[in-house]
Parts: sequence; structure tokens; C-alpha cells
Amino acid sequence: MRSLLLLLVFITFDVASEVPERSYSAEWQGRFVTLENGGGIRVVVAPDEGGELTGFSVFFDGSWHELLYRAMDYSDQPGWRGKAPLLWPATGISLIKVGQKNSYQLGDKQYEMPFHGFARKQKWKVGPTSWSTKSASITLRLADTDETHRFYPFAFELVVEYRLQADRLSMLYTVTADAANDAEMPFSIGNHLTFNAPLIEGSKAAQMQFENSLTELLDKDASKAFAGATRPSPFQGRHRLSDLPKRGSVSLGGQQNPAELSIFDPSGLKLQLRHHNSSAPSQPAIQFNLWADTGAGFFSPEPWVGTQNSLNTGMGVVSLEPGKSWWWQIDIIPVLNTPVNGPGPKEMK
Repeated sequence: MRSLLLLLVFITFDVASEVPERSYSAEWQGRFVTLENGGGIRVVVAPDEGGELTGFSVFFDGSWHELLYRAMDYSDQPGWRGKAPLLWPATGISLIKVGQKNSYQLGDKQYEMPFHGFARKQKWKVGPTSWSTKSASITLRLADTDETHRFYPFAFELVVEYRLQADRLSMLYTVTADAANDAEMPFSIGNHLTFNAPLIEGSKAAQMQFENSLTELLDKDASKAFAGATRPSPFQGRHRLSDLPKRGSVSLGGQQNPAELSIFDPSGLKLQLRHHNSSAPSQPAIQFNLWADTGAGFFSPEPWVGTQNSLNTGMGVVSLEPGKSWWWQIDIIPVLNTPVNGPGPKEMK
């Protein structure tokens, strides 16, 4: 069977003038499921590859453009794999002490925890796939197994619904702790959304910019775990993508709900990211974890609800009582004809 989880991603796109007629569809193509709206957005989902979003194309300036880095590519190759894997129940490294990586302490027991958690390595069960005159959707589900209990001694359910509408893609994730659990279930969550840099082929990555108003920078130690200290962020406002350290993560925080970040491509395409949740994690917590390599051609403006090493430090953790659920929503809003050096004329909301 094929089912649901609560992370909601909206991708809004003003394409009515370019592709006037919309015809929704949802169909299997090999091991992927493709959703189309006939109005300028095409989405590809990979149930067997962590249930992730593996393709996101837009119709822009007269042609189709794939925006995800290494979309639908699962061949063996060096470097970052790209696409948009879900990070759960840990974001980043789990480190009990120096030299003891990928582990965390829960009560009097120690457990192994893969980098960025285990959800992205699982095969997700596929639930209803449908389309109508207004949308196309697919639902995926992940539940605990004997394998996940090696890492995480909790019964849980994650459900994600990918819903494509006239102007947006919605990814809605729900996390539910089983009523039979005998303690609160701790976790952090994130999405390693990775876009091409530049977004549109023929543009220049060096001229891409990003903008945000987050107030805090969370410092990390030599092990790349959150060190516990924050300071004023030097990345408030608008900056060039090249201002970010090459493959050095920049962890931005501050209690904003929703948190927002925008990406500007020299072509005139803008992506605005927003995310909020049903209840805030313990503070401090990372809102966006920025990671880029313009030479390799990617930018990951990762939305997070968590910190590195959160299962050990208790910072950036959501704790679910048995039988309770929690949701997280991400909005990705494409905007056309946006000057790199100023706000754009059209934003679809």
C-alpha cells in the first residue's frame, strides 16, 4: 500500500502567460512518479530513493528548465548527490564525544545515527496517486522497522503528500509518534534542497545572490557540530552566492516563523523559500543551513528545524509525546522577471 507525512512545500510559479492550458496528470515512469499541471511545472518523485523530490522543472523564457542539481541521476559519481533528500530524525552529525562519530546517547543507552539521519536511505511505501481538474498528487509513507530500531528505538509514522496545483507544488510532511512509545520521541528535521547554480543554464553562478533577514549565526566546532554559541549574522540582507565559503556550511537562525530566504538568478528568475511549523523546537535552532559550491554548480539553501548533534545536546529538538503529531511546511515561490539588484515586479502568493 501507499500512504502520508507533514512537511509542506509550496512552489508558486507565474506561468499563465506562457502555458495557458493546464491538464493535470500523475503517472509512473519507470521507478519514478511524474506529476504535471500543464501550466509550467513538472515534478518527479522517487519513492525508492528516500521518497525524495528528484526533479522539479519550470517553463521559463520559452523553454523547460530543470532546477534541481543532479535531478533523477542515481549513477555512481563523485561529489554531492544533489536533489532534495529529507533529513530525519537528525540533521548533520551526531557526536557523543570527539572521535565517536555518528552516535547519540538516549537514557543509559547509545545508538548509532547516520549523518543526516536514516529516512533518506529508506524505501517509502506509495499510497494514493490521483489527479483532477485542480491538482495532481502522490502520497508516500515511512514507518518504523526492525532496521530503524537499530538507530532509533521508537515507533513512528512519516507521511509526505506531494500535491501539484496550478501555481505551486506542495510537500506536506507529518511526523507521528506511536501511542505505544514509552517516552517522548526527539528529532530534528530538514530538507537538503539543492538547486543548480546558476538556476538557468547560460546565466552566471558568480552573479547569483541570496537575501534573508535572519539575525543569528550558529557557530560550529572542529567536528562540524553546533558549538552552543550564537552571534549576529553577517549574512543579513542581500549577498552574492560567492560570499559563502566553498562547501563550508553557514547555519542561520533566529526565531522567525515563517523564516524566509530568496535566491536571485541573473536570468530574472527568483526563488523565495519560506518555512514554518506547528511548534518551535528547543532553542537555539537553525532555520537555513547554507551550503554551496559555485564551481561544482550547486547551492543548497537547506531549510532546517534543528542543529547539528541535536540528539546529544538537546538544542534544536522537537520532542513528541506518545500519540502526538507535528507538522512542518516549506513554501518555494518562483517569481519571474526579477532584477538581480532589486525587488521584482511580480510575485504570486
